[in-house]
Amino acid sequence: MPPPSGETTKFLLGTFGEFYRQEVAAEEDVHRSLPFFGTALGLVIGALAYAAGRLPGWTALNYPLADAAFAISATFLLMAIAEAAFVLFWLFRAIAKHGYQRIGSEKALAARLEELRAYYERQGLAIDRRDRALAADMQQLLVESYLKVTPPNRELNLRRYRLRALAAAHLLRSLTWALCATTIILVADKIGYLPKVTP
Repeated sequence: MPPPSGETTKFLLGTFGEFYRQEVAAEEDVHRSLPFFGTALGLVIGALAYAAGRLPGWTALNYPLADAAFAISATFLLMAIAEAAFVLFWLFRAIAKHGYQRIGSEKALAARLEELRAYYERQGLAIDRRDRALAADMQQLLVESYLKVTPPNRELNLRRYRLRALAAAHLLRSLTWALCATTIILVADKIGYLPKVTP
C-alpha cells in the first residue's frame, strides 16, 4: 500500500484501529455464549433423564402399540443424545486455541522509533521537520500493522462463528428430539400403551 499522507493517514489509523478493536473484542464472543449452551444442554439432559426414567424396559412390553411407542421414543432419545454430542464437538472446536495476532509490542515500536530517529538525525533534518517525518513514518507503520494483523483475526473469528452456528443448529435439533421423545412417552403413558415403571 503506497504511504498516504496527512489527514488520510489519521483517518485510516482511526478506522483500522476500530476494526482491530472489534476483532479483538469478538475473540471472546464464543466464550460469552457458553453459558447459554450449558443451560440448554442442561435442559436436554433433564428431559432425557425424565424420559428415560419413564420408559419401561423392552421385556415389560406385551403388545404392538407399546412396542411402537417404545421404539419411536427410544429412537428420538438416541437422536437427542447424538445431537447433544455434536453440540459439544463443535463447541470444543470453536473454543480451541487459535493463533490470534496482535499489533507489535511497545518495545518493538519504540525500537523502530529509535532507528528512524537516528536515520533522520544522520540526514541533518531540522527538529520540526524530523518530528513530522517521524510521526508520518510511525503512523504508516501502524497502518501497515493493522493491515497485516486484522484480516487474519477476522478470518479466525468468522470460522469460530461458523462452528458456533453449527453447535447451535445441533442444539436446536437435540432439544426438538428430546421434546418429541418426552411427548410420546407422556402420551403413551396416559393412554396406557406403556406399563408403569416401578422404581
